[in-house]
Amino acid sequence: MTAEQRMDLATAQWMRYQQVRDMGHTDFVKKADRCNNFFSGDQWNPIDKATLALARRPALTINKILSTISNVMGEQIQNRTDIAFQPRSGAPVETAETLTKVFRQIADSNQLDWKRSDVFCDGIITSRGFYDVRLDFTDSMMGEVRIERLNPKNVLIDPDAEDYDPDTWNDVLTTKWLTWHDIEMLYGADKAEGDRKSVV
Repeated sequence: MTAEQRMDLATAQWMRYQQVRDMGHTDFVKKADRCNNFFSGDQWNPIDKATLALARRPALTINKILSTISNVMGEQIQNRTDIAFQPRSGAPVETAETLTKVFRQIADSNQLDWKRSDVFCDGIITSRGFYDVRLDFTDSMMGEVRIERLNPKNVLIDPDAEDYDPDTWNDVLTTKWLTWHDIEMLYGADKAEGDRKSVV
């Protein structure tokens, strides 16, 4: 791929990012921040709070959202489903048992029970929760399944999507802040130096 083709690809990706961001993701981030604030007890509008402070009246908050969501989280933890594979269409039982054991090993090594609760919590507070499942070669050259929880505010979904199934989406963009050291390690010293100069 030539330098011009790489630049065209980067430009197309940037334009798509801006389109997805402006067609609903920014509104979602504002709503998610407001929902997080309500969950943590910061439920007053700053203007109303300032008006009460001028009148020397307290801004009382009785946070029923925290207790309600805590109950729902407790139910989720108590009633976690156990995943097992079952043979179908004459498949051998041994294969299903092996797949069940492999899945349990992957779940244990990734502490999936905790991550499922975190993603569930993201879903009931912000309305979106995401897993990132991929092969990781950090500990083994054969590769291991790595399951991570993504911050819902960093995941930009297709604004034209019509279904909950991600297979039907045109694209999904994930964003992440990187330090100059991370940029240098991933993309080279010249890229990190260029970013440092553009900020300064």
